[in-house]
Amino acid sequence: MNLRPARTEEIAALEALQLRASLAWGDHVRELTDNPDAIELPGEHVPHAFVAEDASGRVLGFAVVLPREDGDAELDGLFVEPDAWRRGIGARLVDEAARRARDAGARSLHVVANERALAFYAACGFEVTGQVMTRFAPAPTMRKTL
Repeated sequence: MNLRPARTEEIAALEALQLRASLAWGDHVRELTDNPDAIELPGEHVPHAFVAEDASGRVLGFAVVLPREDGDAELDGLFVEPDAWRRGIGARLVDEAARRARDAGARSLHVVANERALAFYAACGFEVTGQVMTRFAPAPTMRKTL
């Protein structure tokens, strides 16, 4: 697996991957299909995004790491193709996100997690810090000390 920077010309493909991954559990299907703007990779986030691809160049997942005003970093998105789940891709993306955040001077990496992803993020070293209301439902906030 190769990690590389995301490219502006692949925004639509990354958004489609995000939608597939978001719909895979069957949660919030109506909300996501009725609100396509909820699945959006803003152009200004592309410089902060990176993708995981296999040897053939197929994109298997991507993540976005944004700087926060407090000097820490936010894992603003992490999505893996559902047919590639449980192959270590998500963990590799988290490791890269943590490296990028640390290299940028962050002390912690934060994420607003899907309830179904709590165990995954905990296995990656995140701890629950609270809860926020997202557009569709409450979600736990988590932090990983770098």
